[in-house]
Amino acid sequence: MRRTLFITLCCVVCAVTLHAQTILNGHVFENKTRIALHGVMVENLGNKKKAITGDDGRFSIAAKTGDLLVLKNFGYQTDTLLLTDLHDKEIFLEPQRTQLKQVTITDSSANVVQAAKNMHYYDPQFHGQTMVYHRNLKKEFDGGVILRLHYFKGDEKKKNKAKEKEQQRILNDEISTIFTADNISHYLPLRDADLANFLLLYTPDIKIYNSKDFNLLGYLNASYKTWLTLTPDQRRAGQIFNKQ
Repeated sequence: MRRTLFITLCCVVCAVTLHAQTILNGHVFENKTRIALHGVMVENLGNKKKAITGDDGRFSIAAKTGDLLVLKNFGYQTDTLLLTDLHDKEIFLEPQRTQLKQVTITDSSANVVQAAKNMHYYDPQFHGQTMVYHRNLKKEFDGGVILRLHYFKGDEKKKNKAKEKEQQRILNDEISTIFTADNISHYLPLRDADLANFLLLYTPDIKIYNSKDFNLLGYLNASYKTWLTLTPDQRRAGQIFNKQ
């Protein structure tokens, strides 16, 4: 009787131990682009275990149902995942969009003249140019101000246009990196000429790619369904457009 009870207890302990040591496997991607993310810190708040994603974005960590995972990586918004089961997980992180806050500098000096000497600020009415107090021949403040003009409005427009072109270049580079035959072949059953023609027709432009509701898998799925309805000549239409 005692031996049977001992064996039963051992089985229960083993079962509990196995449950506590279950390993969860996951795969972390960047949202929209589905690029695998390397170096993401994955922490299980339930057992304090931590893991870091490899070059392919994969990780393994001890976990059980009910545990809460926290995922952190520089440049991406922190995300959490409540484990309702222990199936392999695909997790998507949103890029962090940082906006610099406006900084106001004030002088706490009680001496008005000393405060005026220390004060340099940017006036938005003058397109952000530096303003300083004007001095007379005796180096005394006479109540006027001096604008240090570094650029005119025309230059500002040129800078904004150059910035816009640079942003477009970065987006075009992202699109070119994602929509390659090698990468897209992992998602669609197309090869060789068919795959090349598909890319000519359905590689998205910046407007489509940068839209808020763009999702790589959803876009490819919808495009492939349309592709299946095309005639052979229509599928080769991208070659004509590409030559023009």
